[in-house]
Amino acid sequence: PPPTAREPLQRPEDCSPSSRQLPAASVDATRAAATTEAETAEAEAEAEAGVAEAEAEEAASLASAALRPRFVFFLCEMMAIGLAFTVVEKFIFVFIIKELGGSQSLCGYSVAVNVIFEVPIFHFGDALLRTLGHEAMVLLSLLAYALRVFGYSCLQPHTVWALLALEPLHGITYALSWTAAVDKVKAEVPAAWQTSGMLLLNSAMWCAGRTAGSLLGGSFLQHGRAFGHSGGRALYLVAACASAGLIAAHVVITLLLRAAGQQPLLASPPAAAAAAGIEPLVAGGSAGRQEGWAAARVRTRDSDRE
Repeated sequence: PPPTAREPLQRPEDCSPSSRQLPAASVDATRAAATTEAETAEAEAEAEAGVAEAEAEEAASLASAALRPRFVFFLCEMMAIGLAFTVVEKFIFVFIIKELGGSQSLCGYSVAVNVIFEVPIFHFGDALLRTLGHEAMVLLSLLAYALRVFGYSCLQPHTVWALLALEPLHGITYALSWTAAVDKVKAEVPAAWQTSGMLLLNSAMWCAGRTAGSLLGGSFLQHGRAFGHSGGRALYLVAACASAGLIAAHVVITLLLRAAGQQPLLASPPAAAAAAGIEPLVAGGSAGRQEGWAAARVRTRDSDRE
C-alpha cells in the first residue's frame, strides 16, 4: 500500500473564517480592558486629588477662623474664665475650713447649691442666647463671678454659712459662660472642623486656664498679700478686682468698636452665624437642633457612601 500521508498541521475546520477572527477579537477585548483600567485609575487619581484639595481648603478655613482677632480674644477670655473658675474650685474649701473654721458638711452643701442653679440655665440656654447673645452672657458671667468672689472675701468665721447664699452665682457664672462659649465656637468654626473648634475651646479654658489658675492661685494663697490681707481673703479680693478689670476692658473695647462702625468683640448668634455661613448650635431651639442633627446624619451617610 502507499505510504501514509502525514497529517496536516491544521485541520480544515481550523482554517474557517470564524477561527481566523478569534485572535483579533481577543486583542480588542484586551485593549478595551486596558483602556477601562486606565480610565478607572485616572478617575481614582482625580478623586484623590479632589479630596486632597478639599482637605487643604478646609484646613485653610480652620486656620483663618482660628486666627481671626476676635476669635483669638474670645479664646483668651475663656482662658481667663477657666483660670478664675480654678481659683474657686481648688482653694475655696481650704479657705472655708482652715481660715474660717467651716465644716466639711458646709462644703458639700455648697457644691449641691451651685450645681442645682446650673440646671435651669442650661435648660433655657437657647432662649438666653436668642435674647442676650454671646456678648451679654459672657459679661454677666464675669459680673456674677466678681460678686461671688468679693462675697467670699467678706466672709467671717461667724458668717461662714452665708457661703450658701453666694453659691447660686456659680451656676450663673458657669452656665452662662459655657453656653455662650460652645455656641460661639459653633458659629465661628467651619462645619467640617467643629470638633477641632471644641478642642481649641477646651484647651484654652480647661487646660491652659486651669493650669495657670492652679499654679498662680496656689502660690498666691501661700505667699501673697493684697489690700492688707493674706491667704484666701487676699486671693479672692484680687480675683474680684481682676474680673472687674476684664469686664471694664471688654466694655471699653466693644464701645470703641461700635463707635468705629464695627461689630462688637463677641457678636450675637445671628450676626456670628451670618458671618460664618452656618447655623449656631442653639439659634433655632429644639427644632433647629433636630434639623441640624438630621443634616449631620445625612452628610455622614453620604461621606461613608463616597
